[in-house]
Amino acid sequence: MSRKHITQTTQADVVIKSKRRCALCVGLNDDLSEKPGQIAHLNGDNSDSRFENLVWLCLEHHDKFDSKTSQTKNYTSLEIRSYRDKLYQQYSNSNYTVDDVRQVREYLTKYAPVFEYVFHEYEELAFKIYDNMFEELTAIRDFWHTNTLRSFNPAVREIQDRIANSVVGICALYEIDKYDGVGNWIRFAGDRFPQQILVEKRREARMYVDEIANYWKQLQQIAEGNG
Repeated sequence: MSRKHITQTTQADVVIKSKRRCALCVGLNDDLSEKPGQIAHLNGDNSDSRFENLVWLCLEHHDKFDSKTSQTKNYTSLEIRSYRDKLYQQYSNSNYTVDDVRQVREYLTKYAPVFEYVFHEYEELAFKIYDNMFEELTAIRDFWHTNTLRSFNPAVREIQDRIANSVVGICALYEIDKYDGVGNWIRFAGDRFPQQILVEKRREARMYVDEIANYWKQLQQIAEGNG
């Protein structure tokens, strides 16, 4: 697949969020010094230039992560993503007011049922979904920006918005012509479409659910006073 250009806005977002600190240098060595580096794609797909898939690495670590032997050096995408998210959190605005925390707790309480369902289904989410859960997700997709639980705190709102963006991706999996309504379910029409389509959709579902789970944990930390 051809390389997709990283927009200047997204590049700036990565650089500003990381303050040009290498996620691996910080995670492995507590080295918070500024480093010359490059933006790397966490999943190895250069066409996937979403902010969630990008990380700033120093030149040495970028070369090691991009090399074919990166697995032998134990630099996995999950490891780097964890270091990156902790770095972002460290530099984010952690001065949450009582109202900020209260609103986050209300958000977590309201959406816990639908997202716990999403986490439980994981890649099977691409095969079938309860129609009432799909309605919940489409409501988030369609009305999120006017939702009263969308925080006024920029740091919280950014996390919530990224969850909403992943919900948009999940909803997009359900192309009407490839799914049928069966009882209370929406199910993939495997008798009419190649299973390879479902394999790809399951890969996408895993990606979106992993992103939501990551941001959900960040909101839980804020709700617990650890943000």
